[in-house]
Amino acid sequence: MAAVLLPPISCKIYTPADLAGAMVAALGDGPDATWLEPSHGKGVFVEAIARLGVRSERIVALDLDRTTATADCLATTMRGIDFLQWATGTDMRFDRIVGNPPFISIAHLPTSSQASAASVLDLDGQPVGKGSNLWYAFVLASLRLLRKGGCLALILPSAAGFADYCSAVRRGVGRSFGRLELYQCTRPLFDEVQEGTLVVVARDYGSGPCTVVRRSFDSRASLIKGLSKSGRLNAHKCPSGSVLTATSRITFNSIADMRLGGVTGDASFFLMNEDRRKSLRLPTRSLAPVVSKAKHLGSALLTEDVWCQLKSSGHRVWLFNPTVELSKNPHVKNYLELEPVEGGCNRKAYKVSIRDPWYRTPMPPVPDAFLSGMSQHGPWLCINETQDVNATNTLYVVRFSSRNRKDWYMWALALLTSESRRQIRRIGRRYPDGLVKYEPGPLGRIALPSLRANANHKGLYTEAVTALLAGNSGLAKEIANSTLV
Repeated sequence: MAAVLLPPISCKIYTPADLAGAMVAALGDGPDATWLEPSHGKGVFVEAIARLGVRSERIVALDLDRTTATADCLATTMRGIDFLQWATGTDMRFDRIVGNPPFISIAHLPTSSQASAASVLDLDGQPVGKGSNLWYAFVLASLRLLRKGGCLALILPSAAGFADYCSAVRRGVGRSFGRLELYQCTRPLFDEVQEGTLVVVARDYGSGPCTVVRRSFDSRASLIKGLSKSGRLNAHKCPSGSVLTATSRITFNSIADMRLGGVTGDASFFLMNEDRRKSLRLPTRSLAPVVSKAKHLGSALLTEDVWCQLKSSGHRVWLFNPTVELSKNPHVKNYLELEPVEGGCNRKAYKVSIRDPWYRTPMPPVPDAFLSGMSQHGPWLCINETQDVNATNTLYVVRFSSRNRKDWYMWALALLTSESRRQIRRIGRRYPDGLVKYEPGPLGRIALPSLRANANHKGLYTEAVTALLAGNSGLAKEIANSTLV
Protein backbone atom coordinates (compact mmCIF):
# COMPACT_ATOMS: atom_id res chain seq x y z
CA MET A 1 0.00 0.00 0.00
CA ALA A 2 1.42 3.38 -1.03
CA ALA A 3 2.35 5.84 1.69
CA VAL A 4 -0.03 8.75 2.25
CA LEU A 5 1.75 11.99 1.40
CA LEU A 6 1.43 15.07 3.58
CA PRO A 7 -0.53 18.09 2.32
CA PRO A 8 1.53 21.09 1.14
CA ILE A 9 3.36 22.91 3.92
CA SER A 10 1.40 26.08 2.99
CA CYS A 11 -1.76 24.69 4.61
CA LYS A 12 -0.02 24.20 7.96
CA ILE A 13 -0.96 27.31 9.91
CA TYR A 14 -0.24 26.87 13.60
CA THR A 15 -2.70 28.36 16.05
CA PRO A 16 -1.37 30.95 18.52
CA ALA A 17 -1.35 29.58 22.08
CA ASP A 18 -3.51 32.40 23.44
CA LEU A 19 -6.25 31.75 20.89
CA ALA A 20 -6.14 27.98 21.44
CA GLY A 21 -6.37 28.50 25.19
CA ALA A 22 -9.37 30.81 24.82
CA MET A 23 -11.21 28.31 22.60
CA VAL A 24 -10.58 25.41 24.99
CA ALA A 25 -11.65 27.52 27.98
CA ALA A 26 -14.81 28.53 26.12
CA LEU A 27 -15.82 24.87 25.85
CA GLY A 28 -14.83 24.01 29.40
CA ASP A 29 -14.40 20.50 30.75
CA GLY A 30 -17.07 18.22 32.16
CA PRO A 31 -17.10 15.15 34.42
CA ASP A 32 -15.29 12.44 32.43
CA ALA A 33 -15.75 14.41 29.19
CA THR A 34 -13.73 13.05 26.28
CA TRP A 35 -11.86 15.38 23.95
CA LEU A 36 -10.78 15.11 20.29
CA GLU A 37 -8.21 17.19 18.45
CA PRO A 38 -8.39 16.05 14.79
CA SER A 39 -5.47 18.16 13.50
CA HIS A 40 -2.97 17.87 16.34
CA GLY A 41 0.10 19.53 14.78
CA LYS A 42 2.47 20.73 17.49
CA GLY A 43 -0.15 20.20 20.19
CA VAL A 44 -1.15 23.72 21.18
CA PHE A 45 -4.78 22.69 21.76
CA VAL A 46 -3.80 19.57 23.70
CA GLU A 47 -1.58 21.67 25.94
CA ALA A 48 -4.52 24.01 26.62
CA ILE A 49 -6.82 21.04 27.39
CA ALA A 50 -4.24 19.61 29.77
CA ARG A 51 -4.09 22.93 31.62
CA LEU A 52 -7.77 22.40 32.47
CA GLY A 53 -6.69 19.31 34.39
CA VAL A 54 -7.85 16.81 31.76
CA ARG A 55 -5.90 13.54 31.92
CA SER A 56 -4.26 12.15 28.80
CA GLU A 57 -6.58 9.11 28.62
CA ARG A 58 -9.53 11.47 28.07
CA ILE A 59 -7.89 13.20 25.08
CA VAL A 60 -7.42 11.77 21.57
CA ALA A 61 -5.21 13.67 19.14
CA LEU A 62 -4.52 12.75 15.51
CA ASP A 63 -2.23 14.04 12.81
CA LEU A 64 -1.09 12.83 9.40
CA ASP A 65 2.39 14.15 10.13
CA ARG A 66 4.58 11.54 11.86
CA THR A 67 6.86 14.20 13.36
CA THR A 68 6.51 13.99 17.14
CA ALA A 69 5.89 16.94 19.46
CA THR A 70 6.44 17.40 23.19
CA ALA A 71 2.68 17.64 23.72
CA ASP A 72 2.13 14.11 22.37
CA CYS A 73 2.44 12.64 25.86
CA LEU A 74 -0.50 14.75 27.07
CA ALA A 75 -3.00 12.75 24.97
CA THR A 76 -3.60 9.42 23.31
CA THR A 77 -1.75 10.63 20.24
CA MET A 78 -1.98 8.87 16.88
CA ARG A 79 0.42 10.11 14.24
CA GLY A 80 0.63 9.11 10.60
CA ILE A 81 -3.16 8.73 10.65
CA ASP A 82 -5.53 10.22 8.08
CA PHE A 83 -8.27 11.65 10.30
CA LEU A 84 -10.92 11.41 7.58
CA GLN A 85 -10.25 7.71 7.02
CA TRP A 86 -10.07 7.07 10.76
CA ALA A 87 -13.35 8.89 11.39
CA THR A 88 -15.29 6.59 9.06
CA GLY A 89 -14.22 3.45 10.94
CA THR A 90 -13.98 4.42 14.60
CA ASP A 91 -16.69 3.67 17.18
CA MET A 92 -15.39 6.39 19.49
CA ARG A 93 -17.55 9.41 20.25
CA PHE A 94 -16.55 12.62 21.99
CA ASP A 95 -18.00 15.33 24.22
CA ARG A 96 -15.60 18.05 23.08
CA ILE A 97 -13.96 18.58 19.67
CA VAL A 98 -11.56 21.47 19.21
CA GLY A 99 -9.02 22.41 16.57
CA ASN A 100 -7.88 24.30 13.51
CA PRO A 101 -8.51 22.09 10.45
CA PRO A 102 -6.31 22.62 7.38
CA PHE A 103 -7.47 25.12 4.75
CA ILE A 104 -6.68 23.74 1.29
CA SER A 105 -8.68 22.73 -1.75
CA ILE A 106 -9.14 18.97 -1.88
CA ALA A 107 -8.09 19.13 -5.54
CA HIS A 108 -4.68 20.44 -4.42
CA LEU A 109 -4.01 17.56 -2.02
CA PRO A 110 -1.59 14.77 -2.95
CA THR A 111 -3.38 12.10 -4.97
CA SER A 112 -3.01 9.64 -2.08
CA SER A 113 -5.14 11.92 0.18
CA GLN A 114 -7.73 13.15 -2.29
CA ALA A 115 -9.96 10.07 -2.32
CA SER A 116 -10.69 9.94 1.42
CA ALA A 117 -11.39 13.69 1.55
CA ALA A 118 -13.57 13.83 -1.58
CA SER A 119 -15.63 10.82 -0.44
CA VAL A 120 -16.69 12.36 2.87
CA LEU A 121 -20.47 12.64 2.83
CA ASP A 122 -22.19 15.93 3.47
CA LEU A 123 -25.30 16.12 5.62
CA ASP A 124 -27.46 15.41 2.57
CA GLY A 125 -25.59 12.14 2.03
CA GLN A 126 -23.64 13.33 -1.03
CA PRO A 127 -19.82 13.14 -1.40
CA VAL A 128 -18.27 16.58 -1.00
CA GLY A 129 -16.06 16.00 -4.06
CA LYS A 130 -12.74 17.51 -5.08
CA GLY A 131 -14.25 20.96 -5.52
CA SER A 132 -14.63 21.40 -1.76
CA ASN A 133 -12.07 22.41 0.81
CA LEU A 134 -10.37 20.09 3.31
CA TRP A 135 -11.66 22.07 6.29
CA TYR A 136 -15.22 21.32 5.16
CA ALA A 137 -14.54 17.57 5.15
CA PHE A 138 -13.00 17.87 8.64
CA VAL A 139 -16.10 19.63 9.98
CA LEU A 140 -18.45 17.00 8.54
CA ALA A 141 -16.37 14.15 9.95
CA SER A 142 -16.18 15.86 13.33
CA LEU A 143 -19.94 16.36 13.54
CA ARG A 144 -20.45 12.61 13.18
CA LEU A 145 -18.13 11.95 16.12
CA LEU A 146 -19.95 14.17 18.63
CA ARG A 147 -22.03 12.70 21.44
CA LYS A 148 -25.47 14.09 22.16
CA GLY A 149 -25.03 17.20 24.26
CA GLY A 150 -21.46 17.63 23.01
CA CYS A 151 -19.87 20.82 21.75
CA LEU A 152 -17.09 21.92 19.46
CA ALA A 153 -14.87 24.92 18.80
CA LEU A 154 -13.15 25.26 15.44
CA ILE A 155 -11.27 27.88 13.48
CA LEU A 156 -12.80 28.15 10.01
CA PRO A 157 -12.39 30.46 7.02
CA SER A 158 -14.98 33.16 6.45
CA ALA A 159 -16.16 31.06 3.47
CA ALA A 160 -17.91 28.84 6.02
CA GLY A 161 -20.54 31.54 6.23
CA PHE A 162 -21.30 31.89 2.54
CA ALA A 163 -19.71 29.31 0.19
CA ASP A 164 -22.28 27.32 -1.79
CA TYR A 165 -20.53 23.98 -1.26
CA CYS A 166 -21.02 24.11 2.52
CA SER A 167 -24.63 25.30 2.59
CA ALA A 168 -25.72 21.85 3.81
CA VAL A 169 -23.49 22.01 6.87
CA ARG A 170 -24.81 25.48 7.74
CA ARG A 171 -28.35 24.12 7.66
CA GLY A 172 -27.26 21.06 9.61
CA VAL A 173 -25.62 23.09 12.36
CA GLY A 174 -28.78 25.18 12.68
CA ARG A 175 -30.89 22.04 13.07
CA SER A 176 -28.50 20.07 15.29
CA PHE A 177 -27.06 22.39 17.94
CA GLY A 178 -28.79 24.27 20.71
CA ARG A 179 -26.50 27.30 20.44
CA LEU A 180 -24.11 28.66 17.85
CA GLU A 181 -21.56 31.40 18.50
CA LEU A 182 -19.68 33.05 15.62
CA TYR A 183 -16.64 35.20 16.43
CA GLN A 184 -15.17 37.07 13.47
CA CYS A 185 -12.09 39.27 13.36
CA THR A 186 -11.83 42.09 10.83
CA ARG A 187 -8.06 41.54 10.81
CA PRO A 188 -6.24 38.25 10.12
CA LEU A 189 -5.93 35.96 13.15
CA PHE A 190 -2.66 34.56 11.81
CA ASP A 191 0.42 36.43 10.63
CA GLU A 192 0.84 33.97 7.75
CA VAL A 193 -2.72 34.24 6.41
CA GLN A 194 -4.54 37.31 5.10
CA GLU A 195 -7.93 35.64 4.53
CA GLY A 196 -10.72 36.28 6.97
CA THR A 197 -11.39 33.67 9.64
CA LEU A 198 -14.14 32.67 12.03
CA VAL A 199 -14.01 31.04 15.43
CA VAL A 200 -17.11 28.86 15.68
CA VAL A 201 -18.38 27.56 19.02
CA ALA A 202 -21.37 25.19 18.81
CA ARG A 203 -23.04 23.76 21.92
CA ASP A 204 -25.60 21.13 22.94
CA TYR A 205 -25.43 18.80 19.96
CA GLY A 206 -28.77 17.15 19.27
CA SER A 207 -30.94 19.86 20.85
CA GLY A 208 -31.57 22.20 17.89
CA PRO A 209 -32.83 24.36 16.33
CA CYS A 210 -30.14 26.69 17.57
CA THR A 211 -29.98 30.22 18.83
CA VAL A 212 -27.21 32.35 17.40
CA VAL A 213 -24.65 34.85 18.67
CA ARG A 214 -22.65 36.84 16.11
CA ARG A 215 -19.82 39.10 17.24
CA SER A 216 -17.15 41.00 15.32
CA PHE A 217 -13.80 42.22 16.67
CA ASP A 218 -11.01 44.41 15.34
CA SER A 219 -8.10 42.40 16.75
CA ARG A 220 -7.18 38.92 17.92
CA ALA A 221 -6.81 40.20 21.47
CA SER A 222 -10.37 41.57 21.54
CA LEU A 223 -11.71 38.35 20.00
CA ILE A 224 -9.99 36.33 22.73
CA LYS A 225 -11.54 38.60 25.33
CA GLY A 226 -14.92 38.02 23.69
CA LEU A 227 -14.44 34.25 23.89
CA SER A 228 -14.07 34.57 27.66
CA LYS A 229 -17.80 35.44 27.74
CA SER A 230 -18.77 32.45 25.62
CA GLY A 231 -22.01 30.83 26.71
CA ARG A 232 -23.13 33.91 28.65
CA LEU A 233 -24.08 36.21 25.77
CA ASN A 234 -27.65 36.84 24.67
CA ALA A 235 -28.52 34.87 21.53
CA HIS A 236 -31.30 35.20 18.99
CA LYS A 237 -33.30 32.53 17.25
CA CYS A 238 -31.59 30.93 14.29
CA PRO A 239 -33.25 32.36 11.17
CA SER A 240 -35.05 30.04 8.78
CA GLY A 241 -35.40 31.75 5.46
CA SER A 242 -35.71 35.32 6.72
CA VAL A 243 -34.13 37.58 9.28
CA LEU A 244 -34.53 41.14 10.41
CA THR A 245 -33.88 43.39 7.43
CA ALA A 246 -31.50 46.30 7.52
CA THR A 247 -33.50 48.29 5.03
CA SER A 248 -36.31 47.93 2.54
CA ARG A 249 -35.58 47.27 -1.12
CA ILE A 250 -34.22 50.55 -2.44
CA THR A 251 -32.69 52.02 -5.57
CA PHE A 252 -29.11 53.22 -5.53
CA ASN A 253 -30.07 56.82 -6.32
CA SER A 254 -32.39 56.89 -3.29
CA ILE A 255 -29.50 56.38 -0.89
CA ALA A 256 -26.65 58.10 -2.75
CA ASP A 257 -25.86 60.96 -5.10
CA MET A 258 -23.41 60.13 -7.89
CA ARG A 259 -21.65 62.54 -10.22
CA LEU A 260 -18.37 63.06 -12.05
CA GLY A 261 -15.29 64.19 -10.21
CA GLY A 262 -13.70 67.57 -10.88
CA VAL A 263 -13.16 68.54 -14.53
CA THR A 264 -9.72 70.11 -14.99
CA GLY A 265 -9.92 70.96 -18.71
CA ASP A 266 -6.20 70.19 -19.11
CA ALA A 267 -5.15 67.11 -17.15
CA SER A 268 -1.51 67.28 -18.27
CA PHE A 269 -1.14 70.65 -16.56
CA PHE A 270 -3.33 70.22 -13.49
CA LEU A 271 -2.47 66.61 -12.56
CA MET A 272 1.03 65.69 -11.44
CA ASN A 273 3.02 63.21 -9.41
CA GLU A 274 5.15 63.92 -6.37
CA ASP A 275 8.42 64.16 -8.31
CA ARG A 276 7.01 66.84 -10.61
CA ARG A 277 5.60 68.75 -7.65
CA LYS A 278 9.02 68.73 -6.03
CA SER A 279 10.82 69.72 -9.23
CA LEU A 280 8.48 72.70 -9.60
CA ARG A 281 8.90 73.45 -5.87
CA LEU A 282 5.14 73.82 -5.48
CA PRO A 283 3.93 73.93 -1.88
CA THR A 284 1.53 71.10 -1.00
CA ARG A 285 -0.98 73.76 0.08
CA SER A 286 -1.37 74.68 -3.60
CA LEU A 287 -2.46 71.17 -4.52
CA ALA A 288 -5.25 68.81 -3.51
CA PRO A 289 -4.89 65.04 -3.05
CA VAL A 290 -6.95 63.11 -5.61
CA VAL A 291 -7.39 59.79 -7.34
CA SER A 292 -7.53 60.20 -11.09
CA LYS A 293 -7.97 56.78 -12.72
CA ALA A 294 -9.58 53.39 -12.15
CA LYS A 295 -6.15 51.91 -11.48
CA HIS A 296 -5.99 53.97 -8.29
CA LEU A 297 -8.97 52.07 -6.87
CA GLY A 298 -7.22 48.88 -5.84
CA SER A 299 -9.11 47.78 -2.74
CA ALA A 300 -12.43 48.06 -0.94
CA LEU A 301 -11.39 51.25 0.83
CA LEU A 302 -9.05 54.13 0.19
CA THR A 303 -7.04 55.07 3.27
CA GLU A 304 -4.36 57.71 3.86
CA ASP A 305 -1.73 54.95 3.70
CA VAL A 306 -3.04 53.68 0.35
CA TRP A 307 -3.01 57.19 -1.10
CA CYS A 308 0.54 57.75 0.16
CA GLN A 309 1.60 54.50 -1.49
CA LEU A 310 0.17 55.76 -4.78
CA LYS A 311 2.06 59.01 -4.31
CA SER A 312 5.38 57.29 -3.56
CA SER A 313 4.87 54.98 -6.57
CA GLY A 314 4.83 57.92 -8.97
CA HIS A 315 1.11 58.14 -9.70
CA ARG A 316 -0.50 61.45 -10.59
CA VAL A 317 -2.41 61.98 -7.36
CA TRP A 318 -1.86 65.73 -6.95
CA LEU A 319 -4.31 68.25 -8.43
CA PHE A 320 -2.83 71.71 -8.89
CA ASN A 321 -5.57 73.95 -7.48
CA PRO A 322 -4.12 77.01 -5.74
CA THR A 323 -6.21 79.65 -4.04
CA VAL A 324 -6.01 83.23 -5.25
CA GLU A 325 -3.77 84.01 -2.29
CA LEU A 326 -1.41 81.11 -3.07
CA SER A 327 -1.22 82.18 -6.71
CA LYS A 328 1.11 84.90 -5.47
CA ASN A 329 3.63 82.35 -4.19
CA PRO A 330 6.70 82.72 -6.46
CA HIS A 331 6.84 79.03 -7.41
CA VAL A 332 3.10 78.85 -8.01
CA LYS A 333 3.26 82.07 -10.03
CA ASN A 334 6.10 80.71 -12.18
CA TYR A 335 4.06 77.59 -12.98
CA LEU A 336 0.95 79.62 -13.81
CA GLU A 337 2.93 81.79 -16.24
CA LEU A 338 4.43 78.93 -18.24
CA GLU A 339 3.52 78.84 -21.91
CA PRO A 340 1.84 75.68 -23.26
CA VAL A 341 4.99 74.72 -25.19
CA GLU A 342 6.89 74.85 -21.88
CA GLY A 343 4.36 72.64 -20.10
CA GLY A 344 1.94 75.39 -19.21
CA CYS A 345 -1.85 75.23 -19.38
CA ASN A 346 -3.87 75.38 -22.57
CA ARG A 347 -6.01 78.29 -21.45
CA LYS A 348 -8.11 78.11 -24.61
CA ALA A 349 -9.52 74.75 -23.53
CA TYR A 350 -13.27 75.20 -23.00
CA LYS A 351 -13.47 74.20 -19.31
CA VAL A 352 -10.45 76.36 -18.51
CA SER A 353 -11.56 79.38 -20.53
CA ILE A 354 -14.92 79.72 -18.79
CA ARG A 355 -13.50 79.69 -15.25
CA ASP A 356 -12.63 82.69 -13.13
CA PRO A 357 -9.94 82.33 -12.04
CA TRP A 358 -8.96 79.87 -14.77
CA TYR A 359 -6.62 77.86 -12.51
CA ARG A 360 -9.30 76.92 -9.96
CA THR A 361 -10.95 73.56 -10.78
CA PRO A 362 -14.42 73.32 -9.18
CA MET A 363 -14.47 70.20 -7.03
CA PRO A 364 -17.32 68.30 -5.39
CA PRO A 365 -17.36 67.87 -1.61
CA VAL A 366 -14.99 65.17 -0.38
CA PRO A 367 -16.82 62.01 -1.47
CA ASP A 368 -17.85 59.03 0.64
CA ALA A 369 -16.87 56.63 -2.13
CA PHE A 370 -15.37 56.42 -5.61
CA LEU A 371 -16.59 54.41 -8.57
CA SER A 372 -15.18 53.80 -12.03
CA GLY A 373 -17.66 53.63 -14.88
CA MET A 374 -15.19 51.68 -17.00
CA SER A 375 -13.72 49.08 -14.63
CA GLN A 376 -13.10 45.71 -16.27
CA HIS A 377 -14.74 44.16 -13.19
CA GLY A 378 -17.93 46.20 -13.53
CA PRO A 379 -18.93 49.03 -11.19
CA TRP A 380 -18.08 48.68 -7.50
CA LEU A 381 -17.53 51.16 -4.71
CA CYS A 382 -14.21 52.11 -3.16
CA ILE A 383 -15.13 53.62 0.22
CA ASN A 384 -13.21 56.78 1.05
CA GLU A 385 -11.67 56.49 4.52
CA THR A 386 -9.59 59.66 4.11
CA GLN A 387 -10.45 63.18 5.23
CA ASP A 388 -9.56 65.07 2.05
CA VAL A 389 -8.91 62.90 -1.02
CA ASN A 390 -11.16 63.80 -3.96
CA ALA A 391 -11.33 62.65 -7.60
CA THR A 392 -11.16 64.03 -11.10
CA ASN A 393 -13.68 63.36 -13.84
CA THR A 394 -12.26 60.01 -14.95
CA LEU A 395 -14.07 58.65 -11.89
CA TYR A 396 -17.50 59.03 -10.33
CA VAL A 397 -17.79 60.37 -6.79
CA VAL A 398 -20.54 59.14 -4.47
CA ARG A 399 -22.12 60.91 -1.51
CA PHE A 400 -24.43 58.82 0.67
CA SER A 401 -27.55 60.18 2.33
CA SER A 402 -26.64 58.37 5.58
CA ARG A 403 -23.64 59.57 7.57
CA ASN A 404 -23.26 56.13 9.18
CA ARG A 405 -20.29 54.35 7.59
CA LYS A 406 -21.78 50.96 8.42
CA ASP A 407 -24.59 51.79 6.00
CA TRP A 408 -22.04 52.65 3.29
CA TYR A 409 -20.44 49.22 3.46
CA MET A 410 -23.84 47.52 3.56
CA TRP A 411 -24.98 49.29 0.37
CA ALA A 412 -21.61 48.69 -1.30
CA LEU A 413 -21.95 44.98 -0.52
CA ALA A 414 -25.52 44.96 -1.87
CA LEU A 415 -24.15 46.26 -5.18
CA LEU A 416 -22.09 43.05 -5.52
CA THR A 417 -24.98 40.62 -5.00
CA SER A 418 -26.14 38.40 -7.85
CA GLU A 419 -29.38 40.38 -8.12
CA SER A 420 -27.54 43.70 -8.54
CA ARG A 421 -24.98 42.26 -10.97
CA ARG A 422 -27.77 40.90 -13.19
CA GLN A 423 -29.18 44.41 -13.47
CA ILE A 424 -25.74 45.88 -14.11
CA ARG A 425 -25.09 43.53 -17.03
CA ARG A 426 -28.14 44.98 -18.81
CA ILE A 427 -27.16 48.66 -18.51
CA GLY A 428 -23.58 48.72 -19.77
CA ARG A 429 -22.97 50.73 -22.95
CA ARG A 430 -20.77 48.62 -25.23
CA TYR A 431 -18.37 50.32 -27.62
CA PRO A 432 -16.94 48.79 -30.86
CA ASP A 433 -13.54 48.20 -29.23
CA GLY A 434 -15.16 46.03 -26.53
CA LEU A 435 -15.11 48.68 -23.80
CA VAL A 436 -18.14 48.69 -21.52
CA LYS A 437 -19.11 51.96 -19.85
CA TYR A 438 -21.67 52.52 -17.10
CA GLU A 439 -23.45 55.87 -16.78
CA PRO A 440 -24.68 57.41 -13.49
CA GLY A 441 -28.34 57.51 -14.54
CA PRO A 442 -28.83 53.78 -15.17
CA LEU A 443 -26.59 52.90 -12.22
CA GLY A 444 -28.78 55.00 -9.96
CA ARG A 445 -31.86 53.00 -10.93
CA ILE A 446 -30.39 49.66 -9.78
CA ALA A 447 -32.59 48.11 -7.10
CA LEU A 448 -30.48 46.98 -4.15
CA PRO A 449 -31.62 43.85 -2.29
CA SER A 450 -32.03 43.92 1.49
CA LEU A 451 -29.16 42.63 3.62
CA ARG A 452 -29.07 41.44 7.21
CA ALA A 453 -28.49 44.30 9.62
CA ASN A 454 -26.29 42.25 11.97
CA ALA A 455 -23.71 41.13 9.38
CA ASN A 456 -20.10 42.34 9.38
CA HIS A 457 -20.62 44.33 6.18
CA LYS A 458 -17.21 46.00 6.16
CA GLY A 459 -15.27 42.77 6.68
CA LEU A 460 -17.31 40.87 4.11
CA TYR A 461 -17.10 43.73 1.62
CA THR A 462 -13.32 43.81 1.94
CA GLU A 463 -13.18 40.08 1.19
CA ALA A 464 -15.65 40.38 -1.69
CA VAL A 465 -13.72 43.18 -3.42
CA THR A 466 -10.45 41.29 -2.94
CA ALA A 467 -12.03 38.33 -4.75
CA LEU A 468 -13.54 40.57 -7.44
CA LEU A 469 -10.25 42.29 -8.25
CA ALA A 470 -8.48 38.91 -8.32
CA GLY A 471 -10.86 37.88 -11.11
CA ASN A 472 -13.10 35.68 -8.97
CA SER A 473 -16.43 37.43 -9.47
CA GLY A 474 -18.29 34.26 -8.52
CA LEU A 475 -16.78 34.23 -5.04
CA ALA A 476 -17.43 37.96 -4.68
CA LYS A 477 -21.13 37.35 -5.38
CA GLU A 478 -21.23 34.40 -2.97
CA ILE A 479 -19.85 36.59 -0.20
CA ALA A 480 -22.35 39.37 -0.92
CA ASN A 481 -25.23 36.89 -1.25
CA SER A 482 -24.40 35.40 2.16
CA THR A 483 -25.98 38.44 3.83
CA LEU A 484 -29.20 38.50 1.82
CA VAL A 485 -32.49 38.47 3.67
